[in-house]
Amino acid sequence: MAHEIAFIGLGAMGGGMVSRLLAAGEKVTVYNRTRSRGEALAAEGAVLADTPAEAARDAEVVFLSLATSEVVEALLFGPSGAVEGLPPGAIVADMSTVAPDFATSLQAKLASTGHRGLDACVLGNAAHAKDGELRFMIGGTAEDVAVLTAVVGPLAKEIVHLGPGGMGATAKLALNLLMGVQMQALTEAIVFGERAGLDRGTLIKLIAAGGYSSPMMKFKAGVMARRAFEKADFRLKLMRKDLDLVLAQTRRLGVPMPTTAASHDWLTAATNAGLGEHDVAALLAYFEQISGLSHYPPPGEAAA
Repeated sequence: MAHEIAFIGLGAMGGGMVSRLLAAGEKVTVYNRTRSRGEALAAEGAVLADTPAEAARDAEVVFLSLATSEVVEALLFGPSGAVEGLPPGAIVADMSTVAPDFATSLQAKLASTGHRGLDACVLGNAAHAKDGELRFMIGGTAEDVAVLTAVVGPLAKEIVHLGPGGMGATAKLALNLLMGVQMQALTEAIVFGERAGLDRGTLIKLIAAGGYSSPMMKFKAGVMARRAFEKADFRLKLMRKDLDLVLAQTRRLGVPMPTTAASHDWLTAATNAGLGEHDVAALLAYFEQISGLSHYPPPGEAAA
């Protein structure tokens, strides 16, 4: 039996998940602030709403896949926000990468309006979303997780209930920091090797095939080899934002994070240099500029 689903936020991940849900026969109403992003999904069978409240009107579950906590707050509780139209008892599953403290406060606020909240974070990229290969890390009550599990089956390779609210968000940050520091290490290895006289293409192949590599590192090494920075699978400024969230949380916990802090500083520098909207692999382009590898064109010129 099809579920009534609302999906708010149709970036690469959100759009892929909606396509997968539609293919599985689910009823999905979508909203995105840039309406054109929903038009292709409407052609696949989604209902395109004009406001978050309209999208949520009959929903059993509302999914949020948004860039920041500020946007989550606005689209849930702002004018014509989803909560205005959401039926009592419905679940809001926030898939956005946010601070754990924000996740728990959001769930408390939803409880005060008669709704249920989960931090339902995912691991994977847009291709995994379309193929139903995402890994879900969820914080919230066991009862609510059971309800969500019945809905996200078409999307999920694995579903892990990590405990109370905030634990899904915590796990996502812990895992995303690994991506940030690996991107830093990958960039430094390539620039060092090339400046020392190695052929870049050969070095990237060695890295991708080596035991030190990870699936993510191998994937991003390919992005770097192609210089495919413009079509961002994960925007550089969002990687910087995630490490900012990690550092804020670890300062409160008294946990030193020297490697993460260094990666955050370099991502900040690359963002300030104008690379924030590019894929995080464009960190390489920033290091080229400051390391004397001036024969490589900046990302925009490379695409042209």
